[in-house]
Amino acid sequence: MKETHNMNETHLSIAGISCMSCVSKIEKALYSNTAIKQVTINKENGAAILKGNSLPHLDIITDLIESAGNYTVGATSKTPEASTKSDRSYKPLVIIALYLLGTTLLIEVSSVGFLWHRWMSNFMAGFFLVFSFFKILDIPAFAKAYQSYDLLAAKAPWYGYVFPFIEMGLGVAYLLYSDHSVTHLVTAIVMFVSLLGVVRSVVRKSEIQCACLGTVFNLPMSYVTIIEDGIMLIMALIMYLN
Repeated sequence: MKETHNMNETHLSIAGISCMSCVSKIEKALYSNTAIKQVTINKENGAAILKGNSLPHLDIITDLIESAGNYTVGATSKTPEASTKSDRSYKPLVIIALYLLGTTLLIEVSSVGFLWHRWMSNFMAGFFLVFSFFKILDIPAFAKAYQSYDLLAAKAPWYGYVFPFIEMGLGVAYLLYSDHSVTHLVTAIVMFVSLLGVVRSVVRKSEIQCACLGTVFNLPMSYVTIIEDGIMLIMALIMYLN
């Protein structure tokens, strides 16, 4: 039995349900996102209740339901924005960033001579490996969330499925080929494309779930995400130019 104590919940109205087969299809689609822990659907009136510790944004839920068939989502009595607002925090992102920063600085301090170039390579290796790990935990859910704001993934959905492995590859490259200009150039291009989508979403003030840590954490898209991508882009350019 799924644990539902102290979970957030979202109420939806789904049109187009005609039988229990419809209910099963929608439930299967919704459960593909691991953030959704319990789904209850009334076949007669289409009323649905979703529960989870950190529910996805309404756009993501709507896409999941519509992917199951010819169904549409109506008005909500309790939107994901309201039910998950208190959980939409940058705390996990900040903790991971500080952990990586502290660990890589300690490694560099313990080495013979402090080299900024070497520290940046170690930091970026850790960044890409850790962030790709959280994305790989649920690649389909990440790809769906990533499509909602990334320019390339929106036009080529397959890119969302490949992106976690691109990050993992960059992490390995910074460990093995930290002085290779190709590593820095590829990183700069990848981060620039990602940054464009983030900037567009923030400028439009879109309420979108940031997928930088996959869908394990419910992070809001904002200027913090721009800073994160911007720093990685700047580091890559500095190392490439040097």
